[in-house]
Amino acid sequence: MSKLKKNENFNGGRFVRLGRLGVFIAFLVSFLIISGTLNSAYALLTPRLTRNIPVGSFPFGVAFSPNGNYALVSNSDNDTVSVVSMATKGTVASIKVGSHPTGVAIAPSLTFAYVCNTASGNVSLLNMSTLTKAMNINTGGSPVGVVFSIDSKYAFVTNIHSNEVDVINTMQNAVIKRINVGKKPQGIAISPNGKIIVVANAGGSSVSIINVSTMSVIRNIRTGKNPTSVAFSPSGSPVKYFYVSSGKDNKIYVYNEKNFAPVRNFKTLSDPSSLGLTPDGMMLFVVNYQNMALSVYNAVHFNHIKTINLPTGPINVAVSPDGSAALVTVTSASSAAFIRIKRTSAAYANIAPVSPVVTGTPVTAITSPVQTTAAVPSQAAPYTAYSRAYAPTSNYVPQPFGKVATVYTGKGPTAAAVTPDGRYLYVINTQGATLSIIDVAKAEVVKTVKVGSYPSAVRISPDGHYCFIVNSGTDTVTIISTGNYY
Repeated sequence: MSKLKKNENFNGGRFVRLGRLGVFIAFLVSFLIISGTLNSAYALLTPRLTRNIPVGSFPFGVAFSPNGNYALVSNSDNDTVSVVSMATKGTVASIKVGSHPTGVAIAPSLTFAYVCNTASGNVSLLNMSTLTKAMNINTGGSPVGVVFSIDSKYAFVTNIHSNEVDVINTMQNAVIKRINVGKKPQGIAISPNGKIIVVANAGGSSVSIINVSTMSVIRNIRTGKNPTSVAFSPSGSPVKYFYVSSGKDNKIYVYNEKNFAPVRNFKTLSDPSSLGLTPDGMMLFVVNYQNMALSVYNAVHFNHIKTINLPTGPINVAVSPDGSAALVTVTSASSAAFIRIKRTSAAYANIAPVSPVVTGTPVTAITSPVQTTAAVPSQAAPYTAYSRAYAPTSNYVPQPFGKVATVYTGKGPTAAAVTPDGRYLYVINTQGATLSIIDVAKAEVVKTVKVGSYPSAVRISPDGHYCFIVNSGTDTVTIISTGNYY
C-alpha cells in the first residue's frame, strides 16, 4: 500500500483511485468554475506582441471604434490622427487636426470622433463617414482626455491647465458647462451604465467622481500620487470596480464602483500611464512608461499574468471591443504595438470602392473637409430621434485615404451639410439658386431642388428630417423635408 492515502469510488464497474493530488485538482477545478475563471474567454490566454503598426510621429492617444473595425491614433508631433484598419492591420488614412493632439474618442454612434488638441486649446470634430476634420471646437486651456456619454449627446473633456472638465453638447458642438475638479485632471472614464465619470487628477493625489445627469462633482477621493489613468470594469465583468494608476507610487488602486470604497492596491512596474480591460473584465492591461513594458494582471484576483517588453516610450493602451487585441502607442517608434489576446472567427468588415460618376459642375466635398457636418441645435426635436439617427453602422471600415470621386452639381457650389447617417450630402449652388442632394455611396446627384436667391448656408436638423437653407439674396430661409433622402 502506498504511503499516499487513496480514496476508492466505484464507477461503471471499475475502481477509480483518486490520490491527494487528484482531490486537489478536482477542488481547484471546482473553485475555478465557481469563481467564473474557466468561464472566461481570456482565463487561459497569454497575450503576445505580434506586430508594430506604423503611424505618425510621437503617437499618444488611441481609441477603438465601438464596432471594433478600426482604431484612431493621435500623433502629437505631426498634428495628425491615423486611422488604423483592423482588417488590414495598417493605416488607411491620416487626418490633419489641431496642434499637439493627445486624447481621442469615437462616439458610440460611430459617426464622429473628438480629438483633444492640447497646444491649440481646442477639440477637433472628425466626420467618420468622410474621414475628414469637420471643425474645431474651442475649449481654451489644454484639453487632454475625452469620453462620450453612452447616448453620444455629450462629451466630457479634461482640461489639464484649468483644473476643469469641459462639457460639450455634441449637437451644438460647443462647451455648455465647466466642472471644477482636482489639480491637473488627465485620465477620464465613464461607467458602463453611463451614470458616473471618474477623473484622475494627475497634479495631486485624488480622483473626482462626476454625476453625469447633474454634471457635478459628488465626491473627491484620495488615492495614490500622480494618478494618470482610470478604467472601469466592463458590464460583463463579475466585479464592479474602477482602477486608478498611480504614476509615482507605481501602484494600481482598486475601488468599488457603487460606494467608491477602496478594494485593494497592488504593485506594478515603474510609472503606470494607462489602463485597459478585456470585455469580460478578467484581464487588466497596464502600460509602464519608464519600464518600457505592458503588464497584464487578473483584474479580479490581481495576480500577475505576463509582462510584454516594448520599445522606449509606451504611453497608452486600448482593448478592442471583442477582446481579441490591444493597441499600445509607442512614442519612440512612431508605431502602435499590436497585442494579440485571442483569435476571433468573426472577420472584420470591409467595403467596396465607390465608382466615380461625373455629371455637371465639379464639387470636391467628398474628399475635402466638410464645413457644416455639425447640425444646428433644435430644442423642439426629441432626443430619441437623434439617437435613431446616429444608429451604429456595424459593417463600416474606412477606405484607404485618397480621392474617391468627383461629383458635378449645380452652378457655383459653396457650402454643404451631411445627414446624420452619413448617406447624403446636401450642397447649395449659389449662382444657380439650387440645392443638390448627393448619394454618398453612389457618388451621384439624386435630386436638385430650387431654393431662394443666392443661397449662402445650409444645415440639417439633428434628427436628419429637415434641411435649412439661408437665402441671402431674398432674406429668407428655405425649409426642406429630407423625406427619403435621409
